[in-house]
Amino acid sequence: MRTLSLMLGLLLVNSAAAFEVDVFQSGMTREQVRQALASYAFERVQDFSATTLIAYDTPERASHRQFVFDFCNDRLVGLQQEVAPSLRNLVIVINNYNGRYGQPVRVIANTNVTSIGERNELAVHWRKGPDMIGVRYVTTPPVESLMLVYESPNNCWQVPR
Repeated sequence: MRTLSLMLGLLLVNSAAAFEVDVFQSGMTREQVRQALASYAFERVQDFSATTLIAYDTPERASHRQFVFDFCNDRLVGLQQEVAPSLRNLVIVINNYNGRYGQPVRVIANTNVTSIGERNELAVHWRKGPDMIGVRYVTTPPVESLMLVYESPNNCWQVPR
């Protein structure tokens, strides 16, 4: 009985620590995510692959709205939210996350050359319980992107990716 109570307690702690971004929570099914997306009125919602769903507005709208949902065994385990890319926004997000989650547990700064040119990336990750919260700034001239990343442990890939 004591072992069962301990296991139930750990399960409740893990579910309480799961990420929650607006109405999206880790563990939601793909259908639940699609239903929740209805209130956002994105121009497009597409199944990108068997494990990825993308919701976005076209570039003509200049809203910079894009969500990428990653699923493992039909459960939401990752969410990337694009925000307007700028150094100012990057500093604000990092400052806010440092205040909320403490010092980062991982910082990655990479530069490499790809077929379309030089690619620069700065990624900073914080741990919130078992989840990883991150911010990723990528430049591949002339394009820049700033993504807020939320990932839960799963048996499909290692977190963070």
